Amino acid sequence: MGVLSWVNEGGFTVIWTRHAACAAAMCLSFSSAVYAEEAAPAAPKGNVEEIVVTGSYIKGSAENAALPVDVVTQQEMKDQGNPNMIEMVRELGVTSGNLGQTNQFQGIGQGNIGVVSINLRGLGASRTLTLLNGRRQVPTETQGVDVSIIPTSALERTEVLLGGAAATYGSDAIAGVVNFITRSKFEGLEFGASEQSVQGSNGNQQYNAIYGWANDRINWTISGEYNHQAEITNTDRDWALRPFAANPAGGWSSTGMPGTIYAAIPTVDNLPPVTADGRITTSGVFPPFVSKADPMCNTLGGLQTGGAATTCRFQLSYFDNLQEKSDTSKIFSEFNYQVSDTSDLHVEALYAKMNMPNFKTSPSYGAQAQFGPERWIAPNHPGLVAFKAANPGFFTDVTLGNGTVVTAAEQAAYDNMRPNGVDGFFGHPQNGSRDTQTFRFGAGLKGSLFNSAIDYDIALTWSQRQYTIEGNDTYVERYAFALDGLGGPGCVPGGSDPATSTPGVGPCQYFNPFSNHIARSAVNGVVNPQFNGNVANSAELYHWLIGSQRYTQENDLLVWDAVLSGETPWTLPGGTIGWAAGLQARNEKFTLDLNTNTNLDKSPCPFTNPYSITLGNVKTLNCTSPTGPFGFLTGAYPSNTSRNVYAAFSELSLPITDKISGQFALRYEDYGSDVGSTVDPKLALRWEVLDWLTLRGSATTTFRGPPQSYLAGQVTSLVFIVPTTAFKAVNISGNPDLQSESATTWSTGFIVNAGNFTATVDYWKYDLKDPFQTEDANQIVSAYTAQNCYVGAPGAPTANCAALASHISPLAIPPSQIESVSVNIINGTNITTSGIDASAQYDFDDVMRGTLSFGLQGTYTIDYNSDDFKDINGVTLASGGDFAGLMNVGTPFTSLPDLKGNVWAKYVHGPHRFTYMVRYIGQYRDQCSNGTNCTSATAVGAPSLKDVSSIIYQDLYYNVTLFNDSTFLSVGVTNLMDKDPPQTATNLNYDPYTADPFGRMIKVGFTYSLGGK
Repeated sequence: MGVLSWVNEGGFTVIWTRHAACAAAMCLSFSSAVYAEEAAPAAPKGNVEEIVVTGSYIKGSAENAALPVDVVTQQEMKDQGNPNMIEMVRELGVTSGNLGQTNQFQGIGQGNIGVVSINLRGLGASRTLTLLNGRRQVPTETQGVDVSIIPTSALERTEVLLGGAAATYGSDAIAGVVNFITRSKFEGLEFGASEQSVQGSNGNQQYNAIYGWANDRINWTISGEYNHQAEITNTDRDWALRPFAANPAGGWSSTGMPGTIYAAIPTVDNLPPVTADGRITTSGVFPPFVSKADPMCNTLGGLQTGGAATTCRFQLSYFDNLQEKSDTSKIFSEFNYQVSDTSDLHVEALYAKMNMPNFKTSPSYGAQAQFGPERWIAPNHPGLVAFKAANPGFFTDVTLGNGTVVTAAEQAAYDNMRPNGVDGFFGHPQNGSRDTQTFRFGAGLKGSLFNSAIDYDIALTWSQRQYTIEGNDTYVERYAFALDGLGGPGCVPGGSDPATSTPGVGPCQYFNPFSNHIARSAVNGVVNPQFNGNVANSAELYHWLIGSQRYTQENDLLVWDAVLSGETPWTLPGGTIGWAAGLQARNEKFTLDLNTNTNLDKSPCPFTNPYSITLGNVKTLNCTSPTGPFGFLTGAYPSNTSRNVYAAFSELSLPITDKISGQFALRYEDYGSDVGSTVDPKLALRWEVLDWLTLRGSATTTFRGPPQSYLAGQVTSLVFIVPTTAFKAVNISGNPDLQSESATTWSTGFIVNAGNFTATVDYWKYDLKDPFQTEDANQIVSAYTAQNCYVGAPGAPTANCAALASHISPLAIPPSQIESVSVNIINGTNITTSGIDASAQYDFDDVMRGTLSFGLQGTYTIDYNSDDFKDINGVTLASGGDFAGLMNVGTPFTSLPDLKGNVWAKYVHGPHRFTYMVRYIGQYRDQCSNGTNCTSATAVGAPSLKDVSSIIYQDLYYNVTLFNDSTFLSVGVTNLMDKDPPQTATNLNYDPYTADPFGRMIKVGFTYSLGGK
């Protein structure tokens, strides 16, 4: 039998066995071998301490604990090289689709750079409730709690309760609960540092310290941590930049620099409306002209594709990073005071700041609307004149249907391009920034009343998160003026002074959109043979063209908890029935603060100067659909919302017999009239069939109200749209009609604990109704295409076309010419998922005077079934099905390998500890391989990428404790065999939700203690 140990810290107490708990828990994929260390002394029989068990508010003994919990101790973290929070989350075997690595392209990664979240069961990080010392922490709006704020040096252990726990803990605990417990009773001084080598970078560093002081009644600790994460560029990995033929989705865009040029020729049939000089009169209408790639496309590092009509493509991911440079500082302190023999005071505070000052991205964005009167390039534009002179025959004389001849010299042009491409932004990526500040303060009083007949626990916890994003984009109106020769900081378009308002004169400059302004390519270093310094764009013009978009999301959470617990006067054959009851009130605030350029109340429209109407660039300054001043990034409306959530809950501990125990819990939670309320029960049972065999099971319902930002507002993301073979703007709008989501969960399993052998098997199932989802842009475009909803489609449009076309801009445009897609947050498709967790471990005692342990654990997802996908109008976009074992690009889901597991061996000899681990992630498929929701791989011409290879990582760790336990030294090698991630049909050429892009990493560290205990 495993040896029992128990602790009671932070109001969230766990009881576990060193062997059985780890096996039952899979140790979160942190090697179960860590439990092979010397066990604590067994509790004397007949004198079992009554404690509060994780997942319950009722005191009880281990024999009555119906809810097992996964535990990762401080020693276990040491045995795996003191992982930082990103590494720790990455190792969680019961998770899928975690945020952690930089991923600015795919789904949830956008707008969450620098966030580390935990996604239990792949149900979404926002459905995992994360606690610190048993109390709620303010989450992000969409991805649960950012756990990167927690200093790992302050952690005593981490506990994970799998399965729905809303009846006990309330909203968000659909997939489970993760609780971080700090070192509240540490005494002395301890400091440490680590250095991790990462190929192609300056490495990652961590420095930490903790100090604790105590007397008979007081424990006070303070800890601090600093983490530096080095920049790793895509160019540092040979697999991260792939040719277009190998992976068309691998960061390639059809909007580049050099661009794709169209001779602007008037048409006789006047469709679309074109003026006599070839100017399209309606913004966003695709031109009826033949495209040609800029002649310098291939020479300067772009790629010319197509047949008679060619396109110049640009691999924007050349300028992106696999990992951004960041610096994170954290400080945590707690104070515990024994007020009396029956009451204790707890106070804690946390501050964390993440600074990412140089977030690297494409040198510039391509405008959502590439064609229209404002993008017209006049025949006398100096750049166009020079381009025609250097490329005779590129423009040719054209005879119109009415016999009119338009000579090459008379022809105007359009250029599907971005201001900066292969040339970079002065040879470099464009820089933005990401910054996070997090605050937390909590105080609580707990103790007993009436001669310990009733225990109480009252607490008030406040936390706040501020996340600031800043980036740059090109002004629509300024770019239009610059094409007309009226660009630059000193120019006054429409002014009365000819010296400052004449095209190309004095301070008024032309912007040249053709390749002859590029001196040298930043992509391949080639000097442009057609560079013409007379038509080159000046640095001051570039800076004048762009502006900053900046916004800060602030989330506040204030929680009041009050819990009473004790024993009832009633008994069952197994003992006295325990009880707990409590109240909780939460105040949730969301604020979106925007700078002027981002605020649609202040800057709603692209055009503000009446002279733009005079030039014919726009018909009116009033825009019917406000998007803001920029070409790609849309604006948003400021928000300041607040709501109160109230809950009441109760719980009974049921010792049915000496061998059978149960727990029943019931919780009422009220979000108010707009969202509604819910009542959620939970029943858990545990039956010790034999001394070595225990059965367990539970069932519960849960509930989650929509985050406040889901109900209104708009944001823009960048998504690879397959029919366009390019990245396009996807505008995501909130939905005031969202209803709550709910779930029912079941689990059943057994534990074997026979001497040195432990094993567990658990079956679990989740049934999720009305989940919050964002309509998928690729599904919309695929349905729009399949149902012939565009002009020139081969068949008749369906009755659903009006609804589908409302998502597409320009309206009714052919799929290859789409410029942006509008989507909504909705109550999406119902999901049912089930799986099996299994683990086993055997410990060999006295092996060369040490302990040798072998173990394995794994999670197999049997199915992840979804109903058909529909849009906000109820139109079916794509068929549902089973999404387990798929990469799930083009769905609301993240990657979901159906099999994940670890095998390990560990040897402990005195102060020496060795751990060898093999981590396995099974093969999964791009969904195109089975024809379901086909939105990448085979759809973009890369069928070889339909299978994502299985991944096997090998890790090796060694640590030793010296000098009377005062000095701890460690060395670890992650990805020992230096495996590259499997190639996928995604923007970064690998799956950032699953695989490791860094290769072999070596980490060395030390910790030194002065009186630490």
